[in-house]
Amino acid sequence: MTKRMNRRDFLRLSATTAGTGLLAACVAPAAAPSDSGDSMAEEPIEIRLAEGSWVGPEGIAFWTDEIIPAFEEGHPGISVTFENAESPDYADKLYTQSVAGDAPDVMFVWGGVNYNLMQKGQFLQLDDYFDSEDLEDFYPAKLDAHLLDGKLYGMPKYVSTAVMSYNKDILDEAGVEYPDGTWTWDDYLVAYDATTKRDDSGDIVQWGRYVAQQYMEHYVWMNGGEWMNAPLFGTKCLLDSEEAIAALKYNHDLIYGSNQVAPIPGSIPEVGWHNVFSTGKVAFAEAHSWTVTNYIRENDFNWEYTDLPLSPDGGKAGITFADGYGVARATQEPDASVAMVKFLTGPEAQKAMALSIVGLQPTRRSVAGEVWDVDSMGAQAGYDVAAFTRIMDYARLDPAFQENDKVNSEVFSPIWDQIWITNEIGLEEGVNLIVQRIDEIFA
Repeated sequence: MTKRMNRRDFLRLSATTAGTGLLAACVAPAAAPSDSGDSMAEEPIEIRLAEGSWVGPEGIAFWTDEIIPAFEEGHPGISVTFENAESPDYADKLYTQSVAGDAPDVMFVWGGVNYNLMQKGQFLQLDDYFDSEDLEDFYPAKLDAHLLDGKLYGMPKYVSTAVMSYNKDILDEAGVEYPDGTWTWDDYLVAYDATTKRDDSGDIVQWGRYVAQQYMEHYVWMNGGEWMNAPLFGTKCLLDSEEAIAALKYNHDLIYGSNQVAPIPGSIPEVGWHNVFSTGKVAFAEAHSWTVTNYIRENDFNWEYTDLPLSPDGGKAGITFADGYGVARATQEPDASVAMVKFLTGPEAQKAMALSIVGLQPTRRSVAGEVWDVDSMGAQAGYDVAAFTRIMDYARLDPAFQENDKVNSEVFSPIWDQIWITNEIGLEEGVNLIVQRIDEIFA
């Protein structure tokens, strides 16, 4: 039976990870005082770290009160200033700072922010600082996010991947069995229909599924299709293949088919794809690993995680994302900045991130199994967070096109929204238009 945890229990468990020496093993002893007679100490090296938690003040305190002091203790002479990366304009600000040569020395970057800055040459190349043996401990797909022309320009911070979450109370009421890793798209379709509830007027008041239309890549891969002509920075969209169209249609029909079981994306007020499951009005929704601690705090119902569905032919695939650290190319303190990145991506800091209130899935395979699957807050609360580890054996990196900002802003996003949100254009017509327009960009 799954153990439910309320906010008070959650914060009590969180407190046990703070100040208990989780980082002690990665703090090197300070050098002994010098007897050389030097009368003046060297000026301290100062670097800036841009980070965030997205779980509230307790998460920010994890960085300012735990991580940074532990790093400074092990690296006497280096002082770290924290800058909050949670502001809505962080991405734009980071780009402006980078172009001006005033970016934080070490910065948390993700998705398009990472790719944009990397392609524009704003990150320090890191190949000379990390040895190949140590890099083998990281999930390959996570390292791929920081490679450009075979050179390393960043390091993975944590794993963000997706599995299926389900509301056990809704399934129990509908008489639906709990899913497992053997369920196919068709099995889930039966469950989505059974858990969709309508009122006397025929309006849907409980949804069988929520579809996050911005994350469809793994369904295409499950079905044997491809998103583009390269794992990363492709120049041709391949979504017009039979396999890709079928995968997209399966999800599109959940929203716009004759038997609707999923809401139009964005139509549930005041929630987004990442927290719509917590409303208790959706039976099934895919969840990312960084939502675990939020779900524990917010979900006022019985719930669980399980593996993603299999395609009709048994195909299995997962998706992971670019979430890592870059060092500003313009940094005046490259050695100190790289030391900070090595610390943040080292085994002990990875363990601390997994066990703390930020609850981040480790990107080091040596830390993921026991720490995340057994000792993390989600595991201790009785949830199958190991599903996030299992899918990483099949996960591929969220793809980004060459000239990704241009492709997304001028072609992909506008047409994709017309397909999935406004329904102004049919699925196949929209996909064909996307393929054509991207071909024109790279002609």
